[in-house]
Amino acid sequence: MSSSSTVVSRGYGSLLRIPGVGAFSAAALLGRMPISMLGIGTVLLVEDRRGSYALAGVVSAAYALGLAALGPLGSRLVDRLGQRRVLPAALAVSAAGIVALVLLTGSDAPAWSLVAVASVTSTAPSQLGSCVRSRWSARLDALGRASEVQRAYAWEAVVDEVVFVLGPLLVVTGALVDPAVGLGLALLLCVVGTTWLVAQRATEPPVLPVVGHRGRSALRARGIPVLVLSLVFVGVLFGTVEVSMVAFAEERGSTSGAGLLLALVAGGSALAGLAYGAFHWVSPLPRRYLLSLLGLAVGLVPLLLAPTVPLMAPAALLAGIAISPTLIAAFAFVDELVPAPARTEGFSWLNSGLGMGVAGGFAVSGAVADGAGARTAFLVALGAAVAAGLVALLGRRALAQEPTGSIHAR
Repeated sequence: MSSSSTVVSRGYGSLLRIPGVGAFSAAALLGRMPISMLGIGTVLLVEDRRGSYALAGVVSAAYALGLAALGPLGSRLVDRLGQRRVLPAALAVSAAGIVALVLLTGSDAPAWSLVAVASVTSTAPSQLGSCVRSRWSARLDALGRASEVQRAYAWEAVVDEVVFVLGPLLVVTGALVDPAVGLGLALLLCVVGTTWLVAQRATEPPVLPVVGHRGRSALRARGIPVLVLSLVFVGVLFGTVEVSMVAFAEERGSTSGAGLLLALVAGGSALAGLAYGAFHWVSPLPRRYLLSLLGLAVGLVPLLLAPTVPLMAPAALLAGIAISPTLIAAFAFVDELVPAPARTEGFSWLNSGLGMGVAGGFAVSGAVADGAGARTAFLVALGAAVAAGLVALLGRRALAQEPTGSIHAR
């Protein structure tokens, strides 16, 4: 890293000493843990009960599509009504969906019913990443420290990777007893984390009046459609890697190895996120985003070459290195381009892009893994990474324009 592109920052200590932030960050960590558990947990449950990776991929895709569709809707309501009025209802829907999924999968219920209930299991977890970033933004604005918000988002990206390290390990460990146990753990964490976050009234962002384009969706902010479309392909990559790692490990007789490999992908991302957030970057945000997407593509190549689970381990670690920098840059765009009264929705649109892509990745890679094996399915992930980079490259002018979100937000 050249001195022309970065200067050393103060790290995370000064951020985490702000009263209240540790508690809301921890609560959101627990509450969004199911995001990393429900996808792989659904794959394991449906494959165990119904004996089909293809069906497991379709049902998991329904979960991810629900994540994509319900996220912006819920976050739009959060922006207008407040977190404490929306999150409890979202939690009730998620809990009912998870319980119904376990019961129906173990019965003779038709496949469409599994798809239906899986689509609502993410209702509460889909909100928490956006809600916690909104809390960071509001808290730092109130303290006159808005310039530190990207470092806060870097911290939350690291927290996300902790979620994706621990979640797969928990759900796969539970599945050694029974796949339903893993989903039960996801439900418990969702209830505890969401309830804890809602109880923290002091750091909840105020509901801000919309000035100017009243009711205008955050999706109409300049550059956001480019980001969302790019992240759709990043989501395809995520979903494909998740299903393909499970299939790769099981093809080699090591179901428990799937959780370890997915944890290594997330671990690589977490380490990169910590390093990324330790610097204040002065190079243009669009350039950093494009370089991160290039890193995603390059990091996937070793997955195509590893023949065994032990040799896949370092490849999995390498594959995760560019994930956090990509997501940190994407969320930083939202803070610059989207007005404050719609910022929770803006964050959620990015998550929805990821969710839509994850759904496609689950469905396509499940079918490919069934028909041609896990190694071929990894090619889908590589193609998605290339497509994400092309979208960002073609849309770079929209991303490079002068940000206006902060002007409308104040």
